[in-house]
Amino acid sequence: MPLSKVLIVSFTTLLTMVNPLAVIPAFVTLTESVSRAGRARVALVAAVSSIVVLALFLVAGNYVFQFFGITVPAFQIMGGVIFFTNALRTLVEQDERRVYNIGGEKRMDDSDVQRAEIDPASIAVVPLAVPMLSGPGAITSTMLLVNLYPRYDQRGALLLAIAGVGAISYVVLLAAAPLSRFIGDRGRAVFTKVMALLLGAIGIQFIINGLKPVLMEILRTA
Repeated sequence: MPLSKVLIVSFTTLLTMVNPLAVIPAFVTLTESVSRAGRARVALVAAVSSIVVLALFLVAGNYVFQFFGITVPAFQIMGGVIFFTNALRTLVEQDERRVYNIGGEKRMDDSDVQRAEIDPASIAVVPLAVPMLSGPGAITSTMLLVNLYPRYDQRGALLLAIAGVGAISYVVLLAAAPLSRFIGDRGRAVFTKVMALLLGAIGIQFIINGLKPVLMEILRTA
């Protein structure tokens, strides 16, 4: 597969899982009393931390598979099921006051954030980088992609995709306050639905890719 395609597929998959726009409400509320420079610093640390977390799983992904004896098709099927079910949940979600990460973990809604008194200096890594930006969904995607693209040059493209998603996350968080006023709740909801559609399609494709070798093996032994 051409490296350009590896880069595009990896970038699109990770961007749908990270979904930085969904972090805007929590970021705005958590940094409400922080200076402009402080917000920029929090955004930078959060984005860099998310890149580091995903890069670690890029490096350690194969070792995790080997340790637990997990095959790539099995993880593809399970990952596809997780992606599809969470995308479906996002598409049918009716409570607009809650924003869920389409990778699977619950986002903090505004009331949760307001009740939590967190030192602004400590929020960049937790909860912004982990689990909001680099949560279970993004980590699962990284582990899937690193096994789909095992060559070193392909992993380089995957690392570049991770860095690109981190850069976009930084820009989105940096512009969180004006973006929040501009797109509003309805705009965030529409974007999340579109990302859910893409994620659902990616999930189905992962399931198909995982079932192919299983079915081929069944046909060979039949």
